Parts: sequence; structure tokens; C-alpha cells
Amino acid sequence: MATATPVPSTSPANTRPYPRLGETVQVQAVPGARLINNETGGFIATDKPTPQTVTVTLLRRLADGDLVLI
Repeated sequence: MATATPVPSTSPANTRPYPRLGETVQVQAVPGARLINNETGGFIATDKPTPQTVTVTLLRRLADGDLVLI
């Protein structure tokens, strides 16, 4: 029987817990990242907070360190 790998309760870049799917959060892209905002089709800013609905893609970007929660 396989054992499940525990999922960390906090993002590596922050000490805040990961947000829940469907929540609206404020995020910023890290300098040098050019990430498409899937809600508007533009890009997520590196210099100001951008509201985003939490999706699996957003959680992956947080885990990868491409986005930070504000």
C-alpha cells in the first residue's frame, strides 16, 4: 500500500498558509517573471498587487516561487 506524501501547509516563499480554491487574494509576480493573468489576459504586475481568484494554476505558481501573496 502506498503512503501519501504530506502537502506543506505553507508556501515556501512565505510563512502564510496556502489560500483555499475560489478565494480572492492579492498577488505580485517576482521581478523578472512574466506571467499571464488568466482572468484578464494581460500580465501580472511585478510592482503592484493584483487580485486573483485562487486556482490550481495560482497555487502552483506560488509553490514555484513565481508569485508572492501580498
